[in-house]
Amino acid sequence: MILIIQILVVVIAVAVALISLVQRGTYFGKAWKKIFLVALSVLMIVAVLFPNVTNGIANMVGVGRGADLLLYVTVLAFIVYALNNYLNQQEQRDRLFRLARRVALMEAKEKNKAKK
Repeated sequence: MILIIQILVVVIAVAVALISLVQRGTYFGKAWKKIFLVALSVLMIVAVLFPNVTNGIANMVGVGRGADLLLYVTVLAFIVYALNNYLNQQEQRDRLFRLARRVALMEAKEKNKAKK
């Protein structure tokens, strides 16, 4: 049963790595995201194939088990993702607001020119 789960996780990790590399986008932020996803995929494969490695790292940083360390890292990653997503949404709202304002000003100028 463990072998099936290991194979499944390795396949998913490879798929995530491949999808992140094939995705379009060339600006610097996306490059870092691609590097992070590939590194995460490699770490996921190592953690699944060699679970004692996570236990050793957990003991080095003062956590009892590797599973606990993975949970802490996962929660931290989720918080970073949620904060990043929130900030991106705020930036998109601000851009949309500025754009709508510009359009409204341009329409008002056109109406004033049409009246004259």
